[in-house]
Amino acid sequence: MPDDPEASPLDTIVALASRIADECPSCASRASEIIMWASEIRERRPSREELAALVDATCKGYVPDDQRELLINGLRALVRFAE
Repeated sequence: MPDDPEASPLDTIVALASRIADECPSCASRASEIIMWASEIRERRPSREELAALVDATCKGYVPDDQRELLINGLRALVRFAE
């Protein structure tokens, strides 16, 4: 992951998702979903429901409900401060 202090959080997320797609072919479809969502975040701020759908699409069954809520709330905070 780049350590560029000038990079926006969304640029860092896209770079990480691209790296995941390159290094883990079985994760490529989920990584491309993350890239798609990061691009949409740049265009507009998604609703809580849309962020929950992102988390469910990428993490359903992998994280407990309490961590799911923390992840959704963290994404909401990220969206508020995104470029």
